[in-house]
Amino acid sequence: MKLSSRIMAAGAAVLALLPPVQAQQRITTIKAWTIGPDAPSVTRFSNLQAAAERLNADLRREGVQYQIKVEGSFDTTNWDQFLRRVLLAFQGGDPPDIVQASAALSTTWAAAGFLAPLDDYVPKYKPFSDIVPALWTSVKYKGKTWGIPQDTEARPLYFNKVLLKKLGWTDQQIADLPKRIASGTFTWDDVMAVAKDAQQKHIIEPGKGYYHRPFNGPDFMQWYRSFGGRDYDAQTGKLVFNKAAALRYYRWLRAGVDAGIIERDRINNDWNRFHQPITDGDGKVLFWSGGTWNWAEWSQQWVTARGGEAWLFDHFGYAPHPAYVKGGKPITLSNPQAYMVAAASKNKDVAIRLLADTMAPDLDAKHAIGSGHLPVLNRTVALVNNRFLKEVSYLLTYTTFQPPHPDLPKWQDAFFRGVSAVESGNTTPEQAVDVVSGEMQRTLSDQVTVE
Repeated sequence: MKLSSRIMAAGAAVLALLPPVQAQQRITTIKAWTIGPDAPSVTRFSNLQAAAERLNADLRREGVQYQIKVEGSFDTTNWDQFLRRVLLAFQGGDPPDIVQASAALSTTWAAAGFLAPLDDYVPKYKPFSDIVPALWTSVKYKGKTWGIPQDTEARPLYFNKVLLKKLGWTDQQIADLPKRIASGTFTWDDVMAVAKDAQQKHIIEPGKGYYHRPFNGPDFMQWYRSFGGRDYDAQTGKLVFNKAAALRYYRWLRAGVDAGIIERDRINNDWNRFHQPITDGDGKVLFWSGGTWNWAEWSQQWVTARGGEAWLFDHFGYAPHPAYVKGGKPITLSNPQAYMVAAASKNKDVAIRLLADTMAPDLDAKHAIGSGHLPVLNRTVALVNNRFLKEVSYLLTYTTFQPPHPDLPKWQDAFFRGVSAVESGNTTPEQAVDVVSGEMQRTLSDQVTVE
């Protein structure tokens, strides 16, 4: 035997004694775009990364020759910018595999053909069966499932307890305010009356009686509903615009501006101008509408040096939004977020399995506690030892959801323009109702009923 042959044979013998070398593993990259825009909601992205680590461990145990890598982004700019980016990606045919956004958008994007239906996938993974059943309705359209609920929330009416005490309210009266709103004995007109009293007594500055969000959003539909409006007819599947309810709401806003209770430029596209007066000193705003997630923002970003949550509990209270008439039903709104899978994704199976691993109670609890949102899994409730989330969860008793209609953004945009015009003084409430109803009829045609 030649020397080279003997060397090769010896080498083969040595290799035979070594453990087999695994084939080089493939990497499957899942691209995910997520958004807060509140910074504490970063777990919408980091939970996907944590789930990928768990999935990779499972794949190694299964002997599967690939691993998962999550790439993408968590956006803290604003919804308009994020949604424009997502829409351009959908239209360009190169979207991320997973997009997280409002569950209400699943209807619009599904109708446009951008999303993959998930009904064949969901039953395969046990973690999905623990999602609170009502949340699935938020991602249903035309009998199909278009997303996986990621979180939910409530949108309370907050009030400053220190300012109410300066106004002469007792501790018991302050503690009873949520009950009075829940029973229908404290209405929107009472909010206005208390704010006027506080301003006349120089307890608050002009414009600090009531704050709402500084730009467009689903909350305006909630307030329209609280003034008796309806926005959807389930029997016809059409959107609805009730002129009488819109007029009541617009008149209330205009009265607030005229009385110096609401800022004339409350629509200012600046969240800092919303949060800063609310948290400055002992707080300068008497009543304001916000979300449960704002609690996490305030404690982690605005009052951290003054005690964080302890300061908030001393200063702020929360309740459902009141009705406009005595005895009316209070309201709040939940705008669940959802993970959606792009129809153009080449990794749908992997993306869905990753989302199933994201539905773990510890990850759900981490997001809920850290961001001030409510969990989506039944099992998570036992893990969440958080005073605020426990106290605020009752608001879901009064919650509503956005209607499942693909043209909902057009309805919301038109209604919001009416709000902006009324508060700025560019139109009267009566004129705004006529302009808004006309715009809805033009843009929505037979998809809206004006009543």
